Amino acid sequence: MRSAAHVSGQGEELAAGHLLSDKRIEAAQSGWQGASALAINAKMADWLKKSTALVTGIGSHAYGLQEAAIQHAAAEEERARALASVGAAADITVSSNKV
Repeated sequence: MRSAAHVSGQGEELAAGHLLSDKRIEAAQSGWQGASALAINAKMADWLKKSTALVTGIGSHAYGLQEAAIQHAAAEEERARALASVGAAADITVSSNKV
């Protein structure tokens, strides 16, 4: 779970940084004219596409880590119950051999 939380935190920081950059680029767009305006608009569209893909990918990775942690914990509980069952059976066997 710690890994998932760590990756989620990094994803949130990345998203915040990208949002700030997006706002700065948007603010700068109004001062551009002609071909320069077209170029910065194209770059902005490319940036947003890549930024969205990156943040989405990190979110998916964090979700995967969390799901893996949940499944691992469930498997550990199942193994602990199975081991306790073996221990209980061994105790019964030892007790019946003493009689």
